[in-house]
Amino acid sequence: MRLLTSIRALLAVSLSATALFVAPATAQVCVSDGLDQGPCCAPTFPTLPQFPNMPGLNVRWVSFNNCAPAANVSMCARIFPPTPKQFQGALLCGQFDIPIRLRQCGLNIGLWNGTLNGDYSRNWEEVTSTGTTLTVWRFLVNGDLTPSINVPNNQNFRPACQPITQQVYFTGYIDYALDCTTNTWQVAWMLTHECDGVHHAPGSARPAPATGYHPTRSYTLVGPGAGFVVSASNPLISKGPVVQGAMRHNDWAAAPMVCTFEEPLVGGSLSPMFDACMCSSTAAGQYNFGTLFAGGACGSQVTPSTLSNFQQKRIGSWTNPNVFPGVETLLFDFGYLDYFDGCNGTLSSEWFEGVETIGGFPAVDFTGVAFGRQFEDLMSCNKSPSSTAPLIGAPHVVDYVLNFNLP
Repeated sequence: MRLLTSIRALLAVSLSATALFVAPATAQVCVSDGLDQGPCCAPTFPTLPQFPNMPGLNVRWVSFNNCAPAANVSMCARIFPPTPKQFQGALLCGQFDIPIRLRQCGLNIGLWNGTLNGDYSRNWEEVTSTGTTLTVWRFLVNGDLTPSINVPNNQNFRPACQPITQQVYFTGYIDYALDCTTNTWQVAWMLTHECDGVHHAPGSARPAPATGYHPTRSYTLVGPGAGFVVSASNPLISKGPVVQGAMRHNDWAAAPMVCTFEEPLVGGSLSPMFDACMCSSTAAGQYNFGTLFAGGACGSQVTPSTLSNFQQKRIGSWTNPNVFPGVETLLFDFGYLDYFDGCNGTLSSEWFEGVETIGGFPAVDFTGVAFGRQFEDLMSCNKSPSSTAPLIGAPHVVDYVLNFNLP
């Protein structure tokens, strides 16, 4: 039985990273997390480094209205070190608190702050345009951010839901990249809050009233901001066979040892169907609707749900070939998928959210095998204690993690 009745307490409690991690020698951290080195479904504990404090980050705040960019401004951010969560005095495997602060660049004027739930996803290696090898660790994140009084009361910058909900739900990812030669860290990341049709839909955790909150508007934070070009119509989307990857479930009944080994992928496909705008019935299609299938070596399966299509939201691209993550296209992916859990034989309709990155520096696994250039990382939303519906649009813990690569 999932520990759903204690989700809020679980999310709020953390333990000092210093007490849980002994910082290893530099050469020891650039290794596989070990999640692919055992039988699927069996419990494990990933090998992870002590992640850094990342101050002075330049980011873009982007507001979309009717699926077109309406605001695109520079902000500065600090991502504090991920702190392992604890459960009943022990480390909760793979689960982290990641505080974040946004401010006006050059001034000590705070704009947004909050703490994200970080669910560890996977790691790999990349080779930059100068031949430098980076090790990358990806987190899928979700949580509430709170605006300060300095955020303008303008729908481009303060979502209209905020006066009612107080906090604003954001979801996305953080990639931490380490050059083990110089011990230098970099990050690439994205957070998004969707329009009413997604994060405030009927049945979601914070549904909009009949009059709506922000039915035509969505909001995205992207870092690094330098060199990022916003585009709601970028033709690049994921499609084709799923050639590499894995599925993994968090076993909350076994908390704090919730992590399990990856279930290797045996096949799958992502098929785009049509473009549309989730935030307007008449605007151009920023979102692509499609179908996603995948199967794992231990019997787990992902198939389309009758509740909705799988969707890819275009955001834009990084354009600097010399700065992590390289020339890379960014999308926010989400939607219902039916998940058959090969570990326990259960079938459920799960709401997934996550990230899609296309291109970037060439990536390989830790044996040197090249990865496909289309990365899909998705997390499911946990159910609420009083409902069978996924906890959409509010902070949650994660049941299932999907890591897929397409050519």
